[in-house]
Amino acid sequence: MFLIMAVSLNRNARLQQENHFLSLQQERYENLCMAIEEARQARHDIRHHFVRLSALAEQGDIEKIKEYLSAATGKISDYNLHFCENQAVDSVFGYYSTLAQRENIPFHAMVSLPADLSIDEINLCLVFSNLLENAIQASVKTVPARRKINVEVYPHHNHLLLIHVENTFDGKIQQKNNIFQSSKHSGNGIGIESVRHIIDKNGGACSFFCSNSS
Repeated sequence: MFLIMAVSLNRNARLQQENHFLSLQQERYENLCMAIEEARQARHDIRHHFVRLSALAEQGDIEKIKEYLSAATGKISDYNLHFCENQAVDSVFGYYSTLAQRENIPFHAMVSLPADLSIDEINLCLVFSNLLENAIQASVKTVPARRKINVEVYPHHNHLLLIHVENTFDGKIQQKNNIFQSSKHSGNGIGIESVRHIIDKNGGACSFFCSNSS
């Protein structure tokens, strides 16, 4: 009887944890959808501009080409449109690179991913979204001269994907049981816990650490 009760309690605890993370990630998922839609719209706009410019070029109307370019320059999105071949991941990086640019945070990303992935794209994009949002929030609290975000993503052998994200932070770092505590509320940082949760579910491993190097 006690064994049955223990198994039932453990199962309920796991379900509650799953529901907790699902609710926490709803907002993050909505941000992902927005990022992907913005990138899709940006690509559509760029194609439209090229079609119009091609038509003007065929007509040989240089003055109208100049006028069109002058009018369109201010409307073209500042999205960085290409980080990797996978469109979903590419859109996420484009979205957060734009946010970093608006906050004057140097953003350098080397992302080596093919168009088709063996990993669930939504889970992978949630991992990137959490890591990049945390990096931007930390960098905003850093003096402008020290701000930076560096990212490396590349496959290793056939079944491993290595992700390295580095950013600066001038605030007070708090840890409990090797888990970073949130700087916005009491308890564990939601973004990092979400990353751990997704990676654990997919049989991966992750580590987070800080150093005093500049």
